[in-house]
Amino acid sequence: MFSDQLRVMAAAGSVCHLTGDGGDNLFLPAPIHLASLARSGHWLRMLGYAMDWARLRRQSPRPLISAALRGDTAHLGRTVRPRPAWLNAPVPAVSIPAGSGADAVFVASLRNVARSAYTEIQLADSLGVALHNPYFDGAVLDAVVSASFEQRFSARRYKPLLADTFADLLPDAHRKRATKGLFVGDFHQGLRTNLRRVLGLADGRLAALGVVTPAPLRATMHAAALGAQTVWPPLLAVLAAEAWLEAVESTSGTEWERSSTASAEVR
Repeated sequence: MFSDQLRVMAAAGSVCHLTGDGGDNLFLPAPIHLASLARSGHWLRMLGYAMDWARLRRQSPRPLISAALRGDTAHLGRTVRPRPAWLNAPVPAVSIPAGSGADAVFVASLRNVARSAYTEIQLADSLGVALHNPYFDGAVLDAVVSASFEQRFSARRYKPLLADTFADLLPDAHRKRATKGLFVGDFHQGLRTNLRRVLGLADGRLAALGVVTPAPLRATMHAAALGAQTVWPPLLAVLAAEAWLEAVESTSGTEWERSSTASAEVR
């Protein structure tokens, strides 16, 4: 999908594309600072912020407070969702060491998105488009880390650090917005358009391995194609894994040989 977008840009004469990758990581972080506040003994501030985030997430504040006291940034950093009915394999724990500070978790999250950003730069380069990610600039990262918790984290304001920094440049509608837009329309439409093909993936290699159960997985696909509210990350992950396994089996292997100039060549 992204390569098709890049081809359209290149065909239109664009030679440079700026992305917003990393923006949410920088300016819309989860409340991992609660652990830092608890560790430093700022109990009242931690409790107040935990109550705000619990109201935002529509959940009890107890899990947030408990995770903050344990220094469990993994649970603070994401909303716990039940395992999908079609998934049989255990879900591995997020590998964030207990006691990691807000900045350490912040850097780890950026490293994760930076990996995919780097591959996208390579893809764009192969299509003649220079891809740049301003939010990964070192000066920007330093500026964000140097800001206080009050400037960076908020359950009552949307991306407060970004809004305050560019208050004189952003239109009021953008500066005062309270939520992030939804971009799942293409997902629903794409699944609906390719439903027959996608349903075939439900009975594929992952099902044969016992990782997924086909019937409830197909039901989830049908519901998503009809526009029902869908938890996309696990569904997209299983579809990507199945498509990748299929490609590995159907694509001929790569053979390497050494040329007369002693350099490695591929054929």
